[in-house]
Amino acid sequence: MNSTTDRVGVALQSWVDVRREQAARSEAGGRAQQGRRSAVTGGLHLAALNQLVVDEIHRTGATDLRLLTNRQATLASYYRSSKSWDLVVLKGDVPILAVEYKSMSGSEGKNLNNRADEVFGIAEDARQAERHGILPANMRRAYIFVMGINPDSARPVGVGSPLGSPDPIFKGASYLQRTAIMCKRMRDSGLYHLTWAVGVTEEPFSWTEPDREVGWDRFVADLRRAFPGGTPAPNPEIAR
Repeated sequence: MNSTTDRVGVALQSWVDVRREQAARSEAGGRAQQGRRSAVTGGLHLAALNQLVVDEIHRTGATDLRLLTNRQATLASYYRSSKSWDLVVLKGDVPILAVEYKSMSGSEGKNLNNRADEVFGIAEDARQAERHGILPANMRRAYIFVMGINPDSARPVGVGSPLGSPDPIFKGASYLQRTAIMCKRMRDSGLYHLTWAVGVTEEPFSWTEPDREVGWDRFVADLRRAFPGGTPAPNPEIAR
């Protein structure tokens, strides 16, 4: 493995470990919840992924940046008064990047369309805020989606019986592959400017990218273009 693969693997392994710890604490305290919800309601399961992105931002060499998370990462919106992103980067006092992280492990057939509706709405809200002068017109939007790989998420899925002719690209695609299709089309259409779709097998741990066009390397390349004043750090290693 190279250093990049190592760093990505560490972040994704943390996603697995933290979710397991949160689920175990919830069950031990008698607060077990339906499905896998108890694995994520304690928060922090995506903290290592956020740090991975933060490290890459610092590696651009860009200066005069402020990085905000949690409630501080709240931007004005158009269809509603505000939206809390997972990470907002400001240069001076101007927001230049907003990042949203989402993950899913189980119940893909039930939840993936709902998650898609959600992410489309988030981006369109921000895009309209830009068009109406509420947010800077050149702010970049980024979306990262982590999906747990299991027999349901990895198997081919039928397209059902929609009205109209389904796009052939979805024929025989798994939920994981559908996620990559969604992320690529969101970026290509300008709904988001940076996207990354990744699948994680928990036991034994491994990770895979269903489409390198929305892989980590492409995400990093697009991230560096979002910081035109920066230069990549000479040492690719990130101390942890």
